[in-house]
Amino acid sequence: MESESGVKKVLSIGMVCLDIVTVCHKYPKEDTDQRVQDYYWQRGGNASTTSTVLAMLGERSEFMGAMATDIESNFLRDNLKSYGVNFDNAMVCGSEVNTPVSMVIINKSNGSRTILHCAKNLPELSFSHFQALDLSQYKWIHVEGRPAPEAYSQIMQSVVQYNETAVNKIRISLELEKPGRPQLDPLIQYADVIFISKEKADDERLFSKEDVVRTYIKKCKAGAMVICAWGDQGAAGLGTDGFLCTSPIFPPETMVDTLGAGDTFNAATIFALCQGCSLQDAITLGCRVAGAKCGMKGNNGLKDIKW
Repeated sequence: MESESGVKKVLSIGMVCLDIVTVCHKYPKEDTDQRVQDYYWQRGGNASTTSTVLAMLGERSEFMGAMATDIESNFLRDNLKSYGVNFDNAMVCGSEVNTPVSMVIINKSNGSRTILHCAKNLPELSFSHFQALDLSQYKWIHVEGRPAPEAYSQIMQSVVQYNETAVNKIRISLELEKPGRPQLDPLIQYADVIFISKEKADDERLFSKEDVVRTYIKKCKAGAMVICAWGDQGAAGLGTDGFLCTSPIFPPETMVDTLGAGDTFNAATIFALCQGCSLQDAITLGCRVAGAKCGMKGNNGLKDIKW
């Protein structure tokens, strides 16, 4: 599948961080000393990873979020450039600000990932910074739900207002992943596509992907879609037209690395919807690409696969 995105870009708004990844034969026991099989740095953060996969699939992809100016941020900038992800409009912070860092333990025996995240003082993206954007450059804006509900509400409302008079309207997607952030739920009213995570669903006592999409579609505006990926049970999608669709997973022969699989699913689904695919075909492609990602270290190999 090839992109026909033309000049319009897909913008991903949210966090970029440094992932320090350690690969172990099995998950370590507390208070022990053991050798590991590999160790490396890679770029992480939900919106950051989504922007990378979109670029590899063929979209003109841009990342927007807060970025520091420390040593870690230099690595992140070089890495964004290597994937062709634009970040010219990132909100650059002063020298006193630190890049968020995640220490990631990958269990090679089953591909699981355990994340220990350190976020010291990097601020969230401000609405005043977003206002400087020329929205006519974009066809899709994806928002990673971060703990800045006022700023994100203003950002999404401004896109809705732009669409009221724009000939080429911008579609808005919203990812709600983290549990314990009900203050972000009002953002649903502005989105055309909403991604709800299994973690958030568990927090709200919703025990299947079907329950999730049926519950959340009631909170959406007319014409919107809700999508939920549910690990090894695949994904479900539902539009306000009432048609429920599901997709199975497409696991790799060997499970290598599940880190970023959810962001990969989101990116591939957005990519398919940008191409005019149905919701059914979009979540199926999302599951296919996420499955392929789980069979490789990182996600760089995705650019060599023809969908």
